Amino acid sequence: MPLQFTTIRINGDPFNGGPLSAGVEETAIVVDDDDFFEPGTTDTGVQLTIEGVDIESAAWPDYVGSGVEMYTATAGGSTVTFAYLTSSGDGEDDGFDRIVVLSGSISPGDTISGITPTTSNTNLEYSTIPGVVCFTPGVMISTPKGAIAIEHLRVGDLVITADNGLQAVRWIGQKQMSGARLAAHPHLQPVLIKAHAFGQNAPERDMHVSPQHRMFLNSAKSQMIFGEREVLVPAKALVNDTSIMVDRASMAVTYIHVMFDKHELINANGSWSESFHPGAVGLNALEQSARAELLEIFPNLARNPNRYGASARKALSVQEARLLTSSNV
Repeated sequence: MPLQFTTIRINGDPFNGGPLSAGVEETAIVVDDDDFFEPGTTDTGVQLTIEGVDIESAAWPDYVGSGVEMYTATAGGSTVTFAYLTSSGDGEDDGFDRIVVLSGSISPGDTISGITPTTSNTNLEYSTIPGVVCFTPGVMISTPKGAIAIEHLRVGDLVITADNGLQAVRWIGQKQMSGARLAAHPHLQPVLIKAHAFGQNAPERDMHVSPQHRMFLNSAKSQMIFGEREVLVPAKALVNDTSIMVDRASMAVTYIHVMFDKHELINANGSWSESFHPGAVGLNALEQSARAELLEIFPNLARNPNRYGASARKALSVQEARLLTSSNV
């Protein structure tokens, strides 16, 4: 499970439909003894601490069903999904009026409108909360000079994109994970995508990405379920333990972020995949020094990460992606 994630205060209960206003961001630290944020009927112990306050349970879940409430909405002109975190532990009368973004981006000051309940799971897997999004060393990126290992790319280098021709790299960041950290937080372990997992030469050879890194898929099934044939899917949602699997043998890993003026699809080992998107979730996943460096280059993002623009394709949450990969749909 993640060590921590970002929550956003809101000024009311989303069940009432909104519109609501997004307030300050706060850090939730997971102290749970299992992998799920659950209703109080299931887990009566402390599950999170937020700003030093113990959060004992999701104790007000009954508007939508028997578990944590999930919603879709619009914020900053884009579709988002979020979970409404409720509690009996923070002294407020029902929910503690915080949300955690599962897909898309919500920033402080945003208006959240068009709020629609989707499902109420019996629990919320901590592993479905977005985190690090990036490649690992050795992944070959297509450029006009040929394929170049991602660790050898430099700011200003041109890269071939699916939508906008040649684009210059604007920022590169790295995040190192020691073996000890991977062992303590297995949700950070890289996903191994074997050669030909998506078809002949897609990818051309084995590649590792972070669990939240989104791969490009083009399928009729996606068109049927989501109304769009081309989507971006988190690698962790594609795990099938045969051609795509969590690499639990990794002793250490370096995750590398590559960012352009816009969110782009780039060719990595012969498969299309996303560049780094610095929405609120992406920014919060960066180390402090990397975040500061990025904001020097893109100062407008400091106040509103949504200014970077939309995702290059519809980005599926882990829950949505599991519908796509399920054989029962």
